[in-house]
Amino acid sequence: MRPFIALYAWLLARLPEWFAKLNTAFLGWVLWRLRGKLITRNLATAFPDRDAAWVKRIGQTSCRRTAEMALYSIASPLLSEVEIKDRIRLDPEVSEGPDSLSPEGIGTVLFVPHFALMEMMTATGLLRPELTRREWAVMYRPLDQPAADRWVREARERFGMKLVSRRDGFGRSMKAVKEGNIAVILFDQSTQSGSRINFLGRPCAVTDLPGIIAQRFKATGRIFWAERTGFWRCRLRSKALTATDSVGLTLESNAWLEAQLRSDENICASWLWAHDRWKHGEQDYIKDLQP
Repeated sequence: MRPFIALYAWLLARLPEWFAKLNTAFLGWVLWRLRGKLITRNLATAFPDRDAAWVKRIGQTSCRRTAEMALYSIASPLLSEVEIKDRIRLDPEVSEGPDSLSPEGIGTVLFVPHFALMEMMTATGLLRPELTRREWAVMYRPLDQPAADRWVREARERFGMKLVSRRDGFGRSMKAVKEGNIAVILFDQSTQSGSRINFLGRPCAVTDLPGIIAQRFKATGRIFWAERTGFWRCRLRSKALTATDSVGLTLESNAWLEAQLRSDENICASWLWAHDRWKHGEQDYIKDLQP
């Protein structure tokens, strides 16, 4: 399997960009065929004032951008540092000012939304080495195929990130923050536990893990995301969270995400609408979250 992945990565990285774009279009079409009904339902319910043409356009764009992200994770190990630097911009807010990542000695929890090109965030240490002097414990779900998992893991850890499997990630993430380092956690995926909020007009189960860790160790909370600017191109941005308790941080981060999805079509089309985030929102055993 690994030789096949390496060959495909070489083709994606070394052939003209149209080859990667063509593959992205095909895989996006496949994803739309497989998950189109769910995506359409999610978008139509979240945006009842939008017509069917808008829903289809945003849904299909989201599928292509999801495929684009997946192909970048395959190709990135064979992209040079110069090529990666040319594709990613780091906003000044990430390293300076009130929204910057916290200085050394203060634990930080990064709330990461599932936007297209989030894979490019792993190059933060290449763009600004001082930001990775602290350990970054990045929680992730291992892939089912071992060779693919090793390839993606090596790509993500190339510039200093340390991946932590979700199976044992809670303890590792807590330890990182306790020691003044950084924990990176996706906060907008479906979960069978946690709390329930109203998100885009529907009950939604949300993880309160990043908020719990931040509250326990009095850590700073930041939203950290990749804003797509073109094919395999983005700028990395950050936003300070003002809440300090678990409930407040969970509500504030999800309110920020909802506002972004409602106000910016580029961001809306870059979110993973194929993910059934509302799947567990109606379950009785999930507690409602109140400020």
